[in-house]
Amino acid sequence: MKILHLSDTPLPDWRVEKSASSSRKRGDLVYFCGPNSLISNSNSHSNFEKQYGITWTSHARNKLPYYWGLVKKQMTKIIKEVQPDIIHAHNIFSAKMATEIGDYPLVYDDHEYWSMYAKIKIEAYSFYIKSVKAGSLSTKSLARKLVVNFLNSKFARSWSKAENDLIMNHPTITVSNTILNEFKKIGKRIFLVPNFPAFKEIENIREPIYHDKLSSVYAGIQLTNPIKSLHMDLDGFFNIFEKFNVGKLNVLGWNKRSTNRVIYHGYLSRSQMYDEMHRNSIGLIPFKKHWFHPYSNPNKAYEYAHSGLYVSLTSDLASVAENLKEHCILFDDFDELINKLENLSNNMDDLYSKRVKSYQYARSHLLWENFEKNIFESYKVC
Repeated sequence: MKILHLSDTPLPDWRVEKSASSSRKRGDLVYFCGPNSLISNSNSHSNFEKQYGITWTSHARNKLPYYWGLVKKQMTKIIKEVQPDIIHAHNIFSAKMATEIGDYPLVYDDHEYWSMYAKIKIEAYSFYIKSVKAGSLSTKSLARKLVVNFLNSKFARSWSKAENDLIMNHPTITVSNTILNEFKKIGKRIFLVPNFPAFKEIENIREPIYHDKLSSVYAGIQLTNPIKSLHMDLDGFFNIFEKFNVGKLNVLGWNKRSTNRVIYHGYLSRSQMYDEMHRNSIGLIPFKKHWFHPYSNPNKAYEYAHSGLYVSLTSDLASVAENLKEHCILFDDFDELINKLENLSNNMDDLYSKRVKSYQYARSHLLWENFEKNIFESYKVC
């Protein structure tokens, strides 16, 4: 069987590649069509018979006709060349475009809850505009604000409708039970594939070692855009480690000047990331509470668990808490986080026991392979 993976984002993309690897294991021919990667990654190449480059732009994602047409022309040529038995479309833009090109069997893989994601984008922009003093906006800026407000509204309406149509008419894969239950109100062919690591990613990670002193990890993308997503609000988080006796914090994926208590490690490969996580005791997901969190299922929680970290997260991240069960600790705000970190630092023996149990639980339950059968079931019902 020929499987063509479509995406509007480049490789490496671990979810796309894990899906491709699952298909290759059963003998399928797998292809990728998406933007060219700026990062050389031989592992990405090994999962696909061939990778096709395609140029996605923000104008195309906003479905401006000329730019949408340019991408559609590229995609049409590639689909006709591959002649796939199944199109596995990652996220909404590629899925919508593929349905316009032809009546190919299609699975919609919704990495995010896209209608909710559109609301997040609008919320972030609205918050940014409110934070800018009205008197500091020029006539040109005010005009631009009106245009962007209109486009945001149009974006939300357009893609919410597209998402409903896709879920209603095509098998749909999503990442959490919360989203799955929402989607089942719209369509009947809904499948769960959480963002768990594949076994080959974690098979060489050793069992946790005992640490005398508490140290924590936060792994994430450094956000430099002044328009910030409020569901990933870290305001005040790093100050916790500067001001309180809660050990050191290692920040993975950020390029900033380190201090004695907060160490920034910049970009790391997957193996380097797991190695650095393994040197610590606590894995943190410290975003301030937000209405979107019940739908969110960040994969860093499961990377933490496989690395032998005890996961600490904001209490409204319900899908993560559901998956980790008793192998995590929840907090409502930073005051409670500080208190719990202080308690853990005073009982490193108990913390070590929790870390070992979390590691063992992850290796049995939090694996991509436990759910890959749902991908193949979605292919069957196309």
